[in-house]
Amino acid sequence: MAIGSNWALDHCREMYSTKIHYRPDIDGLRAFAVLSVVLHHAFPNAVTGGYVGVDVFFVISGFLISSILFTEMDEHRFSFADFYGRRIRRIFPALAVCLSVVLAYGFVALTPSELAQLGKHVLFGAGFLSNFALWSESGYFDTAATLKPLLHLWSLGVEEQFYIVWPILLWVAFRMKAKVGRLLAVLFLASFAINIALSITSISADFYLPVSRFWELLAGAGLAWWRPTILGSAVRSWLSFAGLAALLTSAALFTPELRFPGWPVLLPVAGAVAIISAGREATVNRVVFSKRAFVFVGIISYPLYIWHWPLISYAYIIRLGKAPTPLMALGLVAASFLLAWATYRFIEYPVRFGAHRHRRTQLVAASMAVLGACGLVVWSKGGFPERFPPLPGIDVRKIGNAKLDADFKPTRGMELSDHDWTLVAHLGHGARKLALAGDSLLFQYGPRVQQLADEGQLAANTYFVTGPRCPPVPGVIQQDRFAGCRNLPGKLIDLVRSEKVQSVVLGAGWSGYTAEGMLIERDGRQLPLNTKDGTDAFYANLEDYVRLLQGEGAKVYLVLATTGHRSFDPSEMIARSVTGFRIAPDVEKAVPIAELRAVLAAADAKLRAVSERTGAPLLDPLPDICDGSESCSPFFGTGEPKFSDRTHLRPVFVQQNVRFLDVLFK
Repeated sequence: MAIGSNWALDHCREMYSTKIHYRPDIDGLRAFAVLSVVLHHAFPNAVTGGYVGVDVFFVISGFLISSILFTEMDEHRFSFADFYGRRIRRIFPALAVCLSVVLAYGFVALTPSELAQLGKHVLFGAGFLSNFALWSESGYFDTAATLKPLLHLWSLGVEEQFYIVWPILLWVAFRMKAKVGRLLAVLFLASFAINIALSITSISADFYLPVSRFWELLAGAGLAWWRPTILGSAVRSWLSFAGLAALLTSAALFTPELRFPGWPVLLPVAGAVAIISAGREATVNRVVFSKRAFVFVGIISYPLYIWHWPLISYAYIIRLGKAPTPLMALGLVAASFLLAWATYRFIEYPVRFGAHRHRRTQLVAASMAVLGACGLVVWSKGGFPERFPPLPGIDVRKIGNAKLDADFKPTRGMELSDHDWTLVAHLGHGARKLALAGDSLLFQYGPRVQQLADEGQLAANTYFVTGPRCPPVPGVIQQDRFAGCRNLPGKLIDLVRSEKVQSVVLGAGWSGYTAEGMLIERDGRQLPLNTKDGTDAFYANLEDYVRLLQGEGAKVYLVLATTGHRSFDPSEMIARSVTGFRIAPDVEKAVPIAELRAVLAAADAKLRAVSERTGAPLLDPLPDICDGSESCSPFFGTGEPKFSDRTHLRPVFVQQNVRFLDVLFK
């Protein structure tokens, strides 16, 4: 549809007050932002840094909305009712339709536990608090981002939280005739400082919390306040080229492993600021961003953003966590565009520009409240498990609950201290002191220790020194968010020395530390762990570490690894399709012990060699997990899955059935 059509012109008129000229290049910049995000989600390996489009959105929003606020307040015609009425008519229609469709399809496609979580996200999404809900869920065992159809609403939450606070602060500043520029500078610097601090201490908090993101919207607001007017045309054109280069570099070279936002977010924010400040006549703005196709995409960018992620996420869910094929991803992008255009043309446009706007505002606000209430009911009812009657021996509700049953967290009785990704937990009393160290496959035995303590049978003063993907091996270098794991071996040695620990248990998913990008340092060299030399160095370092602990007077035990298997994964127990799901036909099939042992053979052989050379006894959890049988059932009790995913045991199973460590605890 041509940009000169009535609905496009109405869009332009409402976006800007009469004294602010419409800039098609900013709609074109919106197109860049939304396309970056959509293509990143659809083709994550091709557009690795496309998530920076959200930061570009923040700058644009801060600039446009603050421009209107400054003008209306300066002319003494600002009204909170008018402002929030415009926000409701702008944001609520597309969001309400999307939430309705996503929740309705959830009744068809999701298990009870999944639907319950979706209900929670609908509730928080309708209240523009998604960022807080997602932050509270973030962690090592959090549900994969791709399996949350409303994950993208975190950014909408941040933006609307800003627009609750910002107009009030501006109104007070204008009434008191305060220096708005000074207020902007102080708020900007405070928010940016919080961003940097949180990027060091808690990257999930930095990502989701509004206070560490507000500076991005304030960058746009500052641009609206200090509107550059003295730049020559040549300077403006060069500025637009620099801004485009910054945006393209961010989208092409940033990766999901980057500690983001932190310092790196400065690049896309600066790029957006440069392009906006360059003005509509700058070369890039005029030649690229003002093109009709870009402007059209910019106009439908909001519903496009709202629709694209639920479609992609449901594709991941139906495909059991596997990414859509390239052709499927292309089809999902096309469907997103079609839904975005239809939503804007037939839903958002009539609400924003039709007659009786006050009545329409009340209607969409009420609709959003009803949707939030529906989400609360679905959440509180556990996803309506009665939708699916229990099958003989297998209950889909129990399978769904098992998927939510894992978390890298201490039990209620533990005393804790956190040391930059390494957690030290203490439980029990007594002269005999025992330390268990390793990753999440070691810490999963914590519930058994708590069970013994509750029963009065824990006779050891017990410590856990753990990290979610932290092997108890010196010299392991991980170049992602698990880099802090390198501290674990040192923390354990310090504990053994300070507390005079007599026994140490080392455990991990030994065979799992061969991913690309992991290194092992030995004899002054750094070797890739996914090579034979790297693997040999890994176990050589483990052997040296065992001897070091023995030299401190501790008796060291090595826990053999447990294996992952698709049959153990509750997600694999369900067969899905577009029309719904059913219990997988082979769900009750037990896995032969010989098959599990074969997967573990290489790691077990290395551990046995270390045991023979150091005298460290080996401990084997597999007989407890598999009930000493020749085959291992995925279930225990009355159809309860033993595992919460492919590799991690459920706390309830550990408490009742895993006893191979009891001889050390009792």
